Amino acid sequence: MGEVTMLTTRAAYLFILPALTLYLVFVGLPILQVIGFSLFDWDNGAMGEFIGLANYRRMLGDQVFWTALWHNGLWVLLTLAFPLIAGLVLAAILAERNQRLVQWLGAIYFIPRTIPLVVAGIIWGWIYNPIFGLMNYGLETIGLGGLAGAWMAQESTALLSLNVVGAWTFFGFCVVIYLAAIQSIDPSFYEAAEIDGASWWRRFKDLTVPLLRGSSLFLGLYAAIEAMRFFDLVWVTTQGGPGYATEVLTTHIYKTFFLVGDFGYAATLSVVLLIIVLSISAGAFAILREP
Repeated sequence: MGEVTMLTTRAAYLFILPALTLYLVFVGLPILQVIGFSLFDWDNGAMGEFIGLANYRRMLGDQVFWTALWHNGLWVLLTLAFPLIAGLVLAAILAERNQRLVQWLGAIYFIPRTIPLVVAGIIWGWIYNPIFGLMNYGLETIGLGGLAGAWMAQESTALLSLNVVGAWTFFGFCVVIYLAAIQSIDPSFYEAAEIDGASWWRRFKDLTVPLLRGSSLFLGLYAAIEAMRFFDLVWVTTQGGPGYATEVLTTHIYKTFFLVGDFGYAATLSVVLLIIVLSISAGAFAILREP
């Protein structure tokens, strides 16, 4: 029996060997190359002398880096606060409605997810436009014209305005994932709770939320990783401005690499971003393995 198990394990490793080889060549080696770049001084694209961890020490005093990291963290919190929670509640409500209606609504909610973030950024840039934008027009129509403003041009509102766009594209995805997860739950659980007199809120709190723990962790992990590495939405709308109000790690890396030409420091920032994303993933998988 032991020999059969060993042969099966070896066969499994042989099957994954081609894919693993491609992964190491096209992902692993570039990562090692970037780590190596971060240990050298660069001058206009030419590798200079070995400076060790000097770029990492420089990063600790880089206020733009800390500002960008704070914006990434805030984006994660805002994403977890609305799309996930609102998506879960809406999915729980829809799950009790007519199945055909739910399918149509689920498809409608998912439409924003199919729109590329670059296109979404351009569309919402028109909506937020202070001259002809729909946002200010709507506020003036309902008598709240005093709240109108240049949403993406003001430091106090730019990041939140961008997060609304991101939440708009992610919300429908959360609804669809939660709907699929709720429909996989044994209906007898809800029937027994209803017979015991449990209200909708009690069924939602004591049954739906705990049973969807895996789906919530998946969506939370997905949202956190996307929030750490998103770039296109910010770049096509504000390019990190006004000032550094919407600067995130990816835009800071892009500017450092392409606009400043400091390849070594850009590589350092990329390595730190990779470490953060891997840490988030490892933490999420550790939680998922808990009973």
